[in-house]
Amino acid sequence: MYNLIIIGAGPAGMTAAIYAARRKINFLILSLDIGGQMNWSSEVDNYPGLPNVTGIQIVTKFNEHLKNYNIKVKTEEVKDIIKKGKIFAVKTKKSVYETKTIIIASGKKPKKLNVPGEDILLGRGLSYCATCDAPLYKDKIVAVIGAGNSGLDAALHLSKYAKKIYLMDIQPKISGETYLKDRVSAETKISFIGNAKIKSVIGKNFVEAIKYEIKGEEKILPVQGIFVETGLIAKVDFANIVKKNKWGEIMIFRSTKTNEENMTNIPGIFAAGDVTDIPANQIVASAGDCCKAVLAVLYYLNKFKEK
Repeated sequence: MYNLIIIGAGPAGMTAAIYAARRKINFLILSLDIGGQMNWSSEVDNYPGLPNVTGIQIVTKFNEHLKNYNIKVKTEEVKDIIKKGKIFAVKTKKSVYETKTIIIASGKKPKKLNVPGEDILLGRGLSYCATCDAPLYKDKIVAVIGAGNSGLDAALHLSKYAKKIYLMDIQPKISGETYLKDRVSAETKISFIGNAKIKSVIGKNFVEAIKYEIKGEEKILPVQGIFVETGLIAKVDFANIVKKNKWGEIMIFRSTKTNEENMTNIPGIFAAGDVTDIPANQIVASAGDCCKAVLAVLYYLNKFKEK
């Protein structure tokens, strides 16, 4: 029986683990990876005390901190959460763990295009992670689908390797933060194609082209790589027990009577970071969010003892 199970090991989950270890909580952390979305960030310049670093460098720092407390992430995928009276059973593919409280910090995953050829050519020229795969496209022509912050970041990272980058979006203009838009506009390798509705990914064994439509006219753009950056969706398939909003994000509440932060609609289950309906999807915000969640867990566990 654990006092706390943390699901996810991104900035939120790792922060929760560090705080739980410092407070001597009997806990378990479950995640298929370490770092979450931080691994995808080529540049991070807004994390206090760590300017001009990559996402992987921050992950390394977080992981070193975990090791200081002998925290080990159990690499198991959570499949379901079941309420059993006052406790919970967390089911993975390998086992079942019982706990008094849960913090869901599973983050988000890339949104798919859902077009023909996408699944078949995944890993064969189509990728959801420019930070991971950009070096493979040295001197090649690639397309980035999505012109929000993540798409702009991907295009800029690819500009270090690729010969030409086509930034494509269904919207007529580039969105995202001003400083990213300015950098993209200044990069001669990057060209923007707006009002582009992606129809299919073309290729036999590897990506050869992308078919898209502009105002009813279909066009084919020859490329050797495609990076999908159309947004993210919450990784909450296992968490049907909690209430979610229309975007599938976990809704969290604050009890004015007990000062319990980050509680879901199920007492004892908390959530933090990008998996929730909190709008600030930033590394530092996720870390701070899970700090509050652990403190709320402590308050809840003290009440649990009283009962």
